[in-house]
Amino acid sequence: MSLVSLTSLALNRDLAAPGQPIKSGRPAGAAGVGPVQPTPMQPATTGAPAAGSVAGFAELLVAQIPSEALLAYTTLLALFSVGGASYNSGRWILYGSAIFACAGTVVAGYIARRNYGFDDVTHAKPTGAEPSPGDQGISSTASKSVRRATHLPYLPTSTAALSMAVYGLTVPGSPLQFDLSGPGFAIVSGCLAVAGGVMMAALAPFLGKGNAAVPAKA
Repeated sequence: MSLVSLTSLALNRDLAAPGQPIKSGRPAGAAGVGPVQPTPMQPATTGAPAAGSVAGFAELLVAQIPSEALLAYTTLLALFSVGGASYNSGRWILYGSAIFACAGTVVAGYIARRNYGFDDVTHAKPTGAEPSPGDQGISSTASKSVRRATHLPYLPTSTAALSMAVYGLTVPGSPLQFDLSGPGFAIVSGCLAVAGGVMMAALAPFLGKGNAAVPAKA
């Protein structure tokens, strides 16, 4: 179930040290598919990745295919088949909705399963440093605490949406099939399938590394 896998990858990217390989499987500290919690061995203290074996290239590649969404999407496309080309506007609406559903599922799953916050980033000004133009009225010995912006799994969400955008056009009965001739659709869908594979191969190494998030200590 790839959307679930992408949610786990998003959590593991938080818990891994920045730029270091993430671990496969569910995040350390998670029971079943429940929320995760940084443990004393997590990057909140040492920068260690989540428990498990290092996520392999094939696992990262397969995780990007939104299989659950594609199953529901193709099932609904079959309902449009009785109308032929006359319902193609509905097919395009369904296609766009499926893309947004993939993105929303990853974000919602990530928020639901994450039960840790993120440390503030404190920028301390050295003693005697000249205040910058944006720090008017602030003492040169003062420090500013800047809270991180709301953290969301942008990369896993983007990969889910992009994969759905590509493979949603290549399946039989897609709206693209009714906008092209038979040979034209075969050629275009084949090219899109290959391009989608290349895209996922290019994104896999980035998905397999920890991001810059700093989970707060438990």
